[in-house]
Amino acid sequence: MQTAFAIAIRYLFSSKSTNAINIISYISMIGMGLGAMVLVVLLSVFNGFEDLVIQLQGSFYADIEIDKTTGKVFQADDVFIEKIENIEGIETYALVLEENAYVSYDGKSTVAKVRAYDDRFYSVNTIADYIIEGSAELQHDGQYFALLGAGVYYHINASNNQPISIAIPKKGKTNAINVSQLFASAQILPGGVFGIQNEFDNSYLITSLAFLSDLQGFKNEVSSIELKVKEGFDDKAVINNINQVLGPEFETTTRVQQNKSLYQAMQAEKYAMIAILFLVLLIISFTIVGALSMLAMEKKLDISILKAMGASDGFIFKVFMYQGVFGSLIGAVVGAVLGVLIVGAQQLFGLVTLGGNGGFVIEAYPVKLEAPDVLLAFTLITIISLIASWLPASRAAKGKMLFVKY
Repeated sequence: MQTAFAIAIRYLFSSKSTNAINIISYISMIGMGLGAMVLVVLLSVFNGFEDLVIQLQGSFYADIEIDKTTGKVFQADDVFIEKIENIEGIETYALVLEENAYVSYDGKSTVAKVRAYDDRFYSVNTIADYIIEGSAELQHDGQYFALLGAGVYYHINASNNQPISIAIPKKGKTNAINVSQLFASAQILPGGVFGIQNEFDNSYLITSLAFLSDLQGFKNEVSSIELKVKEGFDDKAVINNINQVLGPEFETTTRVQQNKSLYQAMQAEKYAMIAILFLVLLIISFTIVGALSMLAMEKKLDISILKAMGASDGFIFKVFMYQGVFGSLIGAVVGAVLGVLIVGAQQLFGLVTLGGNGGFVIEAYPVKLEAPDVLLAFTLITIISLIASWLPASRAAKGKMLFVKY
């Protein structure tokens, strides 16, 4: 007797007496194929956008950031810096001082975050790659410059040739009655404009640590220290080294942890999309139920002969299960291959663009193909086809669709 798999293959590809069975079988295969293709493409798009967000976040945030668990600033004196420099796995670092400020120019104003760095500014991030106007210098020949986010720059209608005013709350308590005396203010020339994404462009102004420290009356105080991890070192291992040296008074976070809500939202959207596609595939799988049920009715004589030859209910069950699953997997293979080809074409040629008249940092939809996504497509379709094939295979094995008189 032939194996259950061999019989299932013959049933799958042989012509049926009723053309409707062929049509329903092909529809189920095509539906599963389209589901696999869509799943591969959409997951690749999500991966592409996730990589893009990580890249853009990485241009602004460093690999690791050290903050004080209590208080707004802390002392980064020579002794403290020496501890940082001796921690294994750190390639370089930058001192950061951040303060909310009132930024104005020629009667227009906005509230922005002033983020000030020392001379190692560009060693821990890649903001210089996103300068869209002017220069990336924060200091030259004793002159301080401000690097404005595009949203801040255009909101106050600033000019690179004219100084802007920055006002920040004065340190400590004051008995001043005049509101203007509550703020320390200074003027600074806009040296350049950066454009990364709205989160940064509309909120930040970057300048020299020396400028903001003088304005606030600070000496060694900083808000945080940004670190770049040496190649070959794991972020978690470096964080563990930092925590052992600095103790519980300091909080150490990775780039992902600094933007935890953003990454969680992206993952939630991805899982929601997978769940929706799973439900769509589950609905499509009803065609498998119909096709196998009709096939069982058509092959009732074959089933009777097989049972007369000694085939068990389990053998008949396997025949129909194999046919339902194998037919779905054929569609999944074809769909996955088409999905991979579409993703590859998008990567090479940028067929689908974002539009927006060049207002985005990229022109075409970003995509990134990952092997686990293809495996996920096959896994979902296998599970769905098993569920859909179970009922008609069980009924065929038990003879509930057989009407042959012995």
